[in-house]
Amino acid sequence: MAITLNETFRAHWLISIFGLLLFAAGAIVLYWNEGRAVHTMLALDEAYADVYSMQFTEEEQDQNFENRIVHLSGPIICGEPLTEPDYNIQLMAVKLKRRVQMYQWVEEAVESNFGDSVGAVETDSRTYYYTREWRDKIVDSRNFHNRHGHTNPSRFPIESAVQIADAVYIGKYELGAKVKNKFNSFNELTSDIRPDDSSIKLHLGLYYHTNDVFNPEIGDLRILFTYAGMEGEMYSIVGRLQGNKVEPYVTTRGVPVLLVYPGEISALEVFRLEYRAQVLHTWWWRFIGWLLIFFGVTCNSRLLRVSLLRIPLLIALAPDTRFPVTSNFIIAFSLALTIAAVAWILHRPVIGACLFLAGASPYVWLTRNLVDYNRLD
Repeated sequence: MAITLNETFRAHWLISIFGLLLFAAGAIVLYWNEGRAVHTMLALDEAYADVYSMQFTEEEQDQNFENRIVHLSGPIICGEPLTEPDYNIQLMAVKLKRRVQMYQWVEEAVESNFGDSVGAVETDSRTYYYTREWRDKIVDSRNFHNRHGHTNPSRFPIESAVQIADAVYIGKYELGAKVKNKFNSFNELTSDIRPDDSSIKLHLGLYYHTNDVFNPEIGDLRILFTYAGMEGEMYSIVGRLQGNKVEPYVTTRGVPVLLVYPGEISALEVFRLEYRAQVLHTWWWRFIGWLLIFFGVTCNSRLLRVSLLRIPLLIALAPDTRFPVTSNFIIAFSLALTIAAVAWILHRPVIGACLFLAGASPYVWLTRNLVDYNRLD
């Protein structure tokens, strides 16, 4: 006797509902991602069409670039150095990061379960190990199983922090706060100048607040300094001029455009790099969305099998109950491409049509021998 769709759902309702939720989440992620990608690409197209590359010539002095999107390329100039007086550090850079770690007790629990395989009562046994490690955050020793002799400080006497230069320029144009925030490629700061405080030790580029670098005690600190955007380094920036300051450019679609790349590169190359980064970002979220849809389809493979077996044209896509992965992969791939096509077809019809055709390809392939299909009893 053939099993109905309703009977199949009743028998596996929990996993089916969970699969539907996964499918819905994947569809939402895909639709959001494709919509974001469309608006971002259109915004970049609009920005590139209007961008002006500053040449820092005398003729430009008489021109008005207020609220216009411009491309700047040149060496970074900092107004004042960033300083860490306790460590004799003075650096002309956009950012100076201080990373503080504390030597602390760390608890590790190893759990073992013992018991007979037939009707026995299992007992839970845990073994606790305590090691000392450098950690960026406070490890709360109050929650340790054995607190005796394993006490950590409750706070950092010196906190991690990031300093940002007040005034940074390329040529005569100052970089706004949002531009400076995009300098996130940090390099380790190395210095041979030792701190005046003898209690601070310098070893392999790290500053230690300890009596013995090789035998630290609980509560000792070590500090690593890194910087981003050293003065003199070449950078290329695309943004809007507001007065004498570079800020994000907002397109007619309301999408902000602010591009910062290292090196002295043209406006065309800056946009090419951004297009490439956006494509990689889009494909990453596409994979996440497809994965959610794949697991959603997998959870509902029994329902799909019952449904597809009733359609002669799609019998070949019905998941095999023993090896359903192939069919689930094809169905998830097809659905993901179809959802992506919906977001693209209104703005980029060619791309949308290609995605739609790719999503429909499994069904088109199944029609090649349509005359040979026979209805199953």
